[in-house]
Amino acid sequence: MHRKQFLRHAAIATAVCTSILPTSVSAFSFAASNSVTGDTRSLKPNNDDSSSTVISSNVAYRSLKVDISQGVEQASVPVAIWYPITNDVAVSSSSIAKYSHRISVKRIGQLLAGWEFIPEFASKDFSLSPTLSSDTTGMVVSGENMELPTRGPVVLLAHGYLGSRFDLSHLGEELASQGFICLSPEYPESLSASYPRIDGIDRSVITSRLLETITSDWGISASSYGIIGHSLGCGTAINTGDDSWARVCIGGFPRSVPRESPILFLSSMNDGAVSMARRGLTVPREYVQLKEDFASSLVASSPSSKEKWPKKASLIFDRPDAPNHISFLADSVNDSMINLLSPLLPVAQALSIPVLDFDKYKDSRDSKQTAQIVIPIVTSYLKQYMTLN
Repeated sequence: MHRKQFLRHAAIATAVCTSILPTSVSAFSFAASNSVTGDTRSLKPNNDDSSSTVISSNVAYRSLKVDISQGVEQASVPVAIWYPITNDVAVSSSSIAKYSHRISVKRIGQLLAGWEFIPEFASKDFSLSPTLSSDTTGMVVSGENMELPTRGPVVLLAHGYLGSRFDLSHLGEELASQGFICLSPEYPESLSASYPRIDGIDRSVITSRLLETITSDWGISASSYGIIGHSLGCGTAINTGDDSWARVCIGGFPRSVPRESPILFLSSMNDGAVSMARRGLTVPREYVQLKEDFASSLVASSPSSKEKWPKKASLIFDRPDAPNHISFLADSVNDSMINLLSPLLPVAQALSIPVLDFDKYKDSRDSKQTAQIVIPIVTSYLKQYMTLN
């Protein structure tokens, strides 16, 4: 390594460590604001806390794992699951769900710049609160002492490049509150670095193994399947399953898909990471192009209304305050990135490293506003095409 390159790497590593060290041993807690608004086995909540009160909680969260082997190497892939529960549970402060989230600056440096010199300890743990976290919207409770559901509509959540299994947690919570079983695996491109990246263990391998595990190990029988992808996850959504699956692609390019299955594309003209305007892209003719106000009217319409979601539809947000690439993610996830990575933004920009709209989001902070529009749209679309209406 040349001396100049060594000094550059040393300077970057110093900047990284300086941003991490003051609070590297602490876990940070972020509470998100309220979001918009199957058959299960018997529940066995832990009611030992005498201060517990009974509330109408209808969503449980649990952290699961899928073990995948490749030769002599093995990855233990974390999977987040949100599912409906049908009876009131005794809720204490210890039974409300928390999401254990990690951001690895080393993994970010590896994937964005090919850097291998950032130390392993350059990471931070966060304890994220669910978006549904009040008496009015419902609460997400820990499902560790509850059995998994046996049957229901299953939706996979596929995060994007340098995303995490909690990126779409606000969608998972809301869908679970309306009867869906939502599962979100951690893919190898995750910024959490939950397991080592292993050649041969990619998104398709993980998704296939997850689908096997759902039925063989966890005893869940899917009444129908759907998948939601963000950014790189749009490719996962398109390539997973058969024509019976319903698909939603967020923050990706609307493109021709050789499938007859329902598919909804949501994108934005303000998306700097996946820019249709910059690339001169147009929506393929097979999609019905929707306006935002018309989409909102479909959300508000009753199941018996003659107005229905087109089978193949696209909605491109096109207004001055339209969402950017990471506006579509859960508010608490974005808050954790702002907390940890803001000091490193000038370094990344000076080195011309892609920041995936992080710079835009630091100013807009519009996850909540975006969720109020996107969550009802996605929920309404999937309910129509996964026969929940």
